[in-house]
Amino acid sequence: MKGIVFVKFNEFIDELCGDEFWDELLDEAKLPSEGIYTTVGTYDDQEFFSLIGLVVDKKNISAKDAQFAFGKWVFKELYEMASARAHDFKDVFEFLHGVQDFIHVEVKKLNPDSLLPEFEFLSETSNHLSFHYQSPRKLCFFCEGLVHGLAEHTGQQITVSQSECEHEGGQRCVLEIEKL
Repeated sequence: MKGIVFVKFNEFIDELCGDEFWDELLDEAKLPSEGIYTTVGTYDDQEFFSLIGLVVDKKNISAKDAQFAFGKWVFKELYEMASARAHDFKDVFEFLHGVQDFIHVEVKKLNPDSLLPEFEFLSETSNHLSFHYQSPRKLCFFCEGLVHGLAEHTGQQITVSQSECEHEGGQRCVLEIEKL
């Protein structure tokens, strides 16, 4: 996993829980990196899952809620880092297509070793979009949070649900987004 995710997770935890809590997580996690992250580095995915797991245990929340909250929070951070072209997308559906067709393509050009999720768009109407979220990391709840952060950014009201979820016995994760 790219270091930017870890750096932003550190900032997220600092903002919500304080830097002492972050230090506590690092002390308990005993990570190979020792929690020393750079935005351009690449780190074992398990470090992220270990940190999320500790947050879940210490804050008595679900992994779904922890991933969702981080995804929603980090959207604005990633958006600020995105190229000017990404700022052209003003609609939730248009932006999600842009993630697959443009943003992730650009990220791969800069970081060929990046393992990015893919979206397979299944159906779309003017107020409904369904897509298969594909990632070996299975961070579909993080993706839901990102979509909610995107909706806040665009000022659109939406609901997000999953008609299928690997975490709940499904064969895949299918996100359903409805504009209200």
